[in-house]
Amino acid sequence: MTHQPRKFERQDVIGPLVVALLALLSVVLTLDAAGDYPKLFEGPGVTLDESFNVQMGVYQWNALREYNVALLHPDSVREVFGPGSHYNPDHPPLGRVWLGFCHDLTKWLFPPADHPSPFVTDCARVGSATAFALTVFLIGLFATKWYGRAAGIVAAVSLVLMPRVFAHAHLASLETFMNLTYSATILSVAHWWHVRSSGLSWSESQPPEGGTTNVSPRVAVLTGVLFGLALLTKMQAILIPPVVGLWALWHWRVRAIKPLAIFGLVGLAVFFVGWPWLWLDPAKHFHDYFARTTNRAVLNCYYLGQIWADKDVPWHYPFVMFAVTVPVGLHALGLVGCVTKLTRSTSEGVSTPVTRAHFGSVCQPRERLLLAATLLPLVLFALPGIAVYDGERLFLISYPIWAVLIGRGAEVATSHLRQRVESSQWRLVASRRARGIAGTSFLLAQSVGVIVMHPCQLSYYNLLVGGLYGAERLGFERTYWGDCVTRSLLASMPEPPETEIVYVMPVLHQFQLDDLMQQSPILRNKGLRLRPFQDAHTDRLTDGWLIFSRKADVPSEMWGGLNGIGERRHEVTLAVWRGLEFR
Repeated sequence: MTHQPRKFERQDVIGPLVVALLALLSVVLTLDAAGDYPKLFEGPGVTLDESFNVQMGVYQWNALREYNVALLHPDSVREVFGPGSHYNPDHPPLGRVWLGFCHDLTKWLFPPADHPSPFVTDCARVGSATAFALTVFLIGLFATKWYGRAAGIVAAVSLVLMPRVFAHAHLASLETFMNLTYSATILSVAHWWHVRSSGLSWSESQPPEGGTTNVSPRVAVLTGVLFGLALLTKMQAILIPPVVGLWALWHWRVRAIKPLAIFGLVGLAVFFVGWPWLWLDPAKHFHDYFARTTNRAVLNCYYLGQIWADKDVPWHYPFVMFAVTVPVGLHALGLVGCVTKLTRSTSEGVSTPVTRAHFGSVCQPRERLLLAATLLPLVLFALPGIAVYDGERLFLISYPIWAVLIGRGAEVATSHLRQRVESSQWRLVASRRARGIAGTSFLLAQSVGVIVMHPCQLSYYNLLVGGLYGAERLGFERTYWGDCVTRSLLASMPEPPETEIVYVMPVLHQFQLDDLMQQSPILRNKGLRLRPFQDAHTDRLTDGWLIFSRKADVPSEMWGGLNGIGERRHEVTLAVWRGLEFR
C-alpha cells in the first residue's frame, strides 16, 4: 500500500498564516514612495521600471474588466493586443494584471491624497505586498508539513528577514509575483510527486533509483497548471522544466517521461491560452518572446570595482551576490538543512521529527529538488553569454526555496537540543522555553539588516563582506534601481527660486524623469523641473543635481568630494541632492 502525504491540518496553517499577515502589514505600512500616502511610513523611492508595470497592468486589467468574455473574440484580441494598440508584450500578462487589479482596488478603497495621474505606483505596490505574503504563507505551510512547526515558522520568518526580498515586496514589479508562482510550482511538485517503494513515500525513505512513479495524471495536470501560471508571469519560469525534469529523470529514469510530458504540455497550454497576444501569430510571437533576451539593449553592471557589459560579467557574480545578500546566520541554517539527513517517525498518524545529523551525506529526494531549484538559477546566470545585472534581481526566485531549507536546518538544530535532554548539563538549554528564547534571539539578530537598511534594503550586504561599507570598499554596487531616492530625500530639496531645475543622473530611459515627477506629489508641489544631467547649462545660477549611486552608469569622478543632503546607510551615500552654482 502506498503512503500518501498527510493532508494539511488546521494546526499546520496557524503559524505560517500569522507570519504572512504580519509580513503583509509590515510592507503595506512602509510602502509610500513620494508622498501619495504621507501618513504611512516611507518606503523605497520610485524605481526605474515600476511605471511600465503599473501602466500595462492597469491597461490589461481594464481591458479584462470591460470586455469580459468578449475579450476572447478575435476582433477584441486585435483591438487590445494588436499592433495598433497600446499593448507592450515585453512580459506575460498575469503578474501585471494582478498589479492592475490591486491598483484599482486600493485606489478605490484608499484614494491617494494628491495624484492627478491615472496611475499610482503606491496603489500597485499593494499587489506585490500581497504576493509576498502569499509566498511567505506557502513557504511556512510546506515547511511545517514536512519538518515540523518550528521549521515552518523559521522558514516563513527567514524569508521576511531577507532584506532584498523584503525590499522587492514594496515595489510594483514582477519579481515578487514570480517568486510566488515559481515557489508554488516547485513546492507542489516536491509534495505531491512521490514514488511507490515498499509502501513508503519519499518523505520517509530514500527510494531506489528508477522506482515506480506514483504521480497520477490529475496531480501532473494540477502541477502543470501552476507551471503555466509561472510562465504567464515572467521569463524565469523556463527554469522550472530543467529543475523538475532532471530531478524526476534522475530518480525514475524513463518512468518519469509520462508525468513530465503531461506537466510540460499542460503548462504550455495554460501559457498559450492565458496570453491572447500569442493568438495573433503563435509561431512568430513565441519566437519573439523567447528570443527577446538576446535582442535587447546592453546594460552595465558594476562588480569588483569595474564596469562590465551585462554579458561579460564574471561567471561567479550570481554565486557571490547570493552569498552576500542573505544574513549569514540564515545561510548557516540553510547549509545545515542541505547536508543533514532528517528521519521521521510516526505515532498515531502524527509525524514527529527525530533528527540524526550526518554531515556530508546526500540529502533526501525532496531536498534534492529544493536544492536544485535554488542553485539552477545561479548556474544559468553564471553561463557565458547570459546577461546578468541589477544585483540579485534576475535570480531572486532562488531565495524563497532557500528559506525552506533554512527552516529544515532550524528543525535539525532544535532536534539536536531536544536529544540532549537526557544529559543534565544540557537540560536547561534543551527545555522548550529555553529553545524558544534561543530561536527568537537568533531570528532577532538576523533582522538587523531589514531594520537598519530600511527603506533601502536593496543595498543590503551581509557580514561576509562587512556590510554595505565593506561592500563599497570591495567594489560592489551600492544601489541599482533608484529606490534610494526616498520621500525624505525629496522633501529635503529646496523650492524655487532657490532652485528651479534639478539635473538627474543616471537617466536610463526616456520616460524616467516624467514618471518620477508624475509619481511624486512632493516634487510637483515644490514646482521643480527635472532634466537629464547631460543637458546641464553652465550659464544658470540656481540649479541643483540629484544622483543615485548606480556606479555602473555614474562616472566615479562625480563622487569625489561630493557633499550634500543624501540618503546614507552606514556612511555610504546611496543618493544625494546638492545645490550647484555655475559661474
